[in-house]
This record gives sequence, structure tokens and C-alpha cells, in this order.
Amino acid sequence: MNAVQKKLRGRPRKGQTDRAADRRALIDAAVAILNAGGAGALTARAVAERAGTAVGSVYTQFDSLELLRLEASAVTMHRLRDALAAALAACPAVGTADRLLCLADAYLAFAAANHPAWAAIFERRTVAAPDAVQADIAVLFGILEDVLRDGGRLAEAEIPVMARALWSSVHGMAYLADLGSLGPLGVDDVRPMIDALVRAAVRGFPGGEGPGAHQGGR
Repeated sequence: MNAVQKKLRGRPRKGQTDRAADRRALIDAAVAILNAGGAGALTARAVAERAGTAVGSVYTQFDSLELLRLEASAVTMHRLRDALAAALAACPAVGTADRLLCLADAYLAFAAANHPAWAAIFERRTVAAPDAVQADIAVLFGILEDVLRDGGRLAEAEIPVMARALWSSVHGMAYLADLGSLGPLGVDDVRPMIDALVRAAVRGFPGGEGPGAHQGGR
């Protein structure tokens, strides 16, 4: 039997387009599950059932369920990116602190409105994120970095560091409040704390905004 005859026997192989469609269907199913029930609801069986396929297909397309979760969470990050970009475009402020606070407000609103999927983004990770997901994370930070860059008060090398410091602080307060881990402080205390943090940070920039920047500088 020659090579051509061998290829004609057995189940036909799926084309690249079909495999990509199957992968997309599994990601879409995982996104829907994360939106509804968070990371705890994400199982290979649940994904397969929602996608209308066999459980084995999950592991044919992805090396692990965690990698599928990362791909699905990238969809949530796209939505977060769009929400932040829209909030910044609509923000009436011109001062750096107030523009950062517009982003913080949008972040808090997104977390509240999309809580299960938002929380799933920050599940413990044991594998490296795919390059595409790393690129999505960089785009998210890029929005914050652009605000800092527009302020013109930080050296270029300082901007990524400050962006990550501010995001980590804002996210940390939001996440700990969500867990009830801020001790006597509750969810209602988060926004005033973020305001104080951001304004103090910006005042510390070289030539930083003065005390009245959040009033007349809008």
C-alpha cells in the first residue's frame, strides 16, 4: 500500500480551519463558564459539554485546563481593556491624578459588574502564560503607562515601574476588600483610599501636581 492509499484510509484529518474553529469553541465555552461561575466552575467536562464535544478534545487542543483558563481570561482582559480605554476617552480630566482615577473607577466598576470572570484572571498560575496572553497584559498596562507618559513628569524608564506599582496597589485594595481581608475596612473605604494613594503618588512626581490640581486641573 502506497502513501496515498494510506492517507485515504481511516478517519479524515481535520483541516487547520476546523481545528481553529474547535479551539475557538472551547475558549468561548470556557469564557461563558467563567462569566457565570468563575474559576471554580471550570472543568474539562463542563467545557466539553458546553462546546458540544468530547472531554478529550479539551486536552487535544490545550496541554492543560489551566492553559485554557488563561486563554479564556484573555477574553476578559480584552473587555477590561476596552472598558478602560472608553473610560479614559470619556474622562473630562486633564490632570494626571484625575485621569488615573478615571481608570481606577472604571476598573472597580468592571470588577463589580464582571466579578466571577474578573476574579478568575488572578487565580494562581503554575504555567507560563502564552505569548499572546502576555501581549494582552502588556496592552493593559500600556493604557496606564500612556497616562503617566502624557503627564510628562517621569523618566521613560520609571513609567513601567510606576504603572505596575499603582495598578498593584489599586488592585490589591479592591481584591482584599472583596475577600473581606482589609480588617475593619470595607468595600466603601476602597475608593477614598485609592484617591489618597493616587494623589499622594502624583504629588511625589518631579514637578508633581499641586493640592488644587484635582479641582481647576480637570
